[in-house]
Amino acid sequence: MVPIDRPALARRALLDALRVANLLDRRGGALARRSGITSAQWLSLGLLVQVGARGLTPTELCRQLCVSKQNMTGMIVRLEHKQLIERFPEPSDRRSFRVRVTHRGTRVINQLEGAGRDFFLYQVDGLGDSELRALADGLDTVLERLRQAEERAERAARAARAG
Repeated sequence: MVPIDRPALARRALLDALRVANLLDRRGGALARRSGITSAQWLSLGLLVQVGARGLTPTELCRQLCVSKQNMTGMIVRLEHKQLIERFPEPSDRRSFRVRVTHRGTRVINQLEGAGRDFFLYQVDGLGDSELRALADGLDTVLERLRQAEERAERAARAARAG
């Protein structure tokens, strides 16, 4: 068996993942725009629909969606302006708040459900069930490692500012 060039294959796989993400954003964005939202807003609303009435804090949304606090602040304002989400107090921290999807936001997600399902299934049509599971599991692993690296970098930056 010929040994693989692991660094080259890792580079290829991750650059391909980046290209896939860019194309998914572009094509998924076209679907989302039919409902008056962006692909990032679709992702945010979908997550909020999943968690239900308990909602999420902006920090939790940032972590789940892998976006900066500044981007999330703008997204919350825009979604709130469209009446797709609402803020409510965070019971454990009076300085913070949570956001949850509104009935209008749920309707938007439901409108996108059929077309979104077909869109995502089409992209993976050439993969068997085991290949699809391996892809999902592999991307989960990479995502978790990237999140850990982000958290370490944030802790180091806080320590540098404090010290």
